[in-house]
Amino acid sequence: MIRPTTASALLLALGSLSAQTWTQLTPAPYPSTLARRTGGIAYDLFQGSLLMYGGLQSGPTLTLSDTWKFDGTTWTQLTPATTPPPRWGHKMVFDSRRLRIVTFGGRSPTTTATANDTWEWDGFDWIRMFPTASPSARAFYGMAYDARRGKTIIYGLQSGAPNGNQTWEYDGTTWVQVTTSFVPPGLESPAMAYDQGRGVTVMFGGYNAVSPGTMYGNTWEYDGVDWVQRAPATVPTPRYRAGMDYDSTRGRVVLYGGFGGGALLDTWEYDGNNWTQVLTGGPAKSTEGYAAYLPTTRQFVYFGGSGPGGTNNETWVYSGANTAIAAKFGQGCATSAGVPDLAPTTLPQLGSTYTLDLTNGAFSGIGLIAHGFSNLQWTLGNLPADLSTFGFGGCRLEVSLDTSLLAVLNSGAASQSFTLPNNAAFANIQLYSQAMVLDATAPNGNGGMSNAVHGVFGN
Repeated sequence: MIRPTTASALLLALGSLSAQTWTQLTPAPYPSTLARRTGGIAYDLFQGSLLMYGGLQSGPTLTLSDTWKFDGTTWTQLTPATTPPPRWGHKMVFDSRRLRIVTFGGRSPTTTATANDTWEWDGFDWIRMFPTASPSARAFYGMAYDARRGKTIIYGLQSGAPNGNQTWEYDGTTWVQVTTSFVPPGLESPAMAYDQGRGVTVMFGGYNAVSPGTMYGNTWEYDGVDWVQRAPATVPTPRYRAGMDYDSTRGRVVLYGGFGGGALLDTWEYDGNNWTQVLTGGPAKSTEGYAAYLPTTRQFVYFGGSGPGGTNNETWVYSGANTAIAAKFGQGCATSAGVPDLAPTTLPQLGSTYTLDLTNGAFSGIGLIAHGFSNLQWTLGNLPADLSTFGFGGCRLEVSLDTSLLAVLNSGAASQSFTLPNNAAFANIQLYSQAMVLDATAPNGNGGMSNAVHGVFGN
């Protein structure tokens, strides 16, 4: 069992459990921006708010270059000294290592031209970057930021072909095209978000215009090495132009709307195992909207967009329920019996027992199951961490070592359980777990590591 004193020191009281709901806001002042769609929005740590830039205005058609922030209550237009050329069809992400917002290309500077310039927002001003290499000009791609590796990722472009199946990464210095063993189809406007809890970029849907034209409903994950197509038991219907981001409080991806033969009005959540539809109905302009998660208010924000009757400048927020989730992530390394597997057999529900089962360890022996509150950093630096210097060649640590518990293996298996308090203040605590199995006959002479598990406490 996790020591209560250790857990209590690190837990955050997050309030009472909530149900799923969409709420339309009337921010003060209500933004004087004209109705718009298909621009960039991302969380700005310096402003403590969302930063919105550009987009396409309707009636009359105009490519925009204005910069706004939204703090959950008020829209405020900013007047930076430098402003990028007008653009639409672009995305933006927050680079948490360099504390910069990154955007690339899009339709710019006119309504129909396409660009391949890279710009960054430093919290106060826009800065034109000049990377040593860049993707070709493109718009209507997907974008996410990999916080564990410090890389901005883009995939796709208009019509999905040609070059719509390229994966590019940006580290603040240059863009690099990544070659992967598995390649998703060329896609226009796939929904992309980085699942920080499991350390993978999630991509859903997209469209390819090559005759006869295909709309996709596939779920892909990218770990920085390869793309893997997942096969959840339940999935949203095929779509593109949807809004998606990672809810960092509740530890799951949120997807809203998109176009799938018409404007879709459904809300889905992805926990790393399966998609769950949580709502029907929401903002009417459900395609090409500005969608991002605002940590300060713990809400998924959706602004503007397109749909029946055109575009608007409405602001909506979604708050989800604090349900318990648990899913595997990361890589293991072999003992003499193979790579150990750590899996949740129950969910970390408040007032219930959370159980993790370890299998495929060494036939007999001992190990440790480590539990931590981060998968980004530990005492000695960033995660994942190469354990070769500690004698565990080929292994890596996926979780912070906040506490560890002895595991005695019987025929290569062990189980560990602990009871969670029935207290709403513990909701949304995120716990990361990974097992180490000691084995002198392992390939590295010391032992192996399991994959990790990301659990979120809740109902």
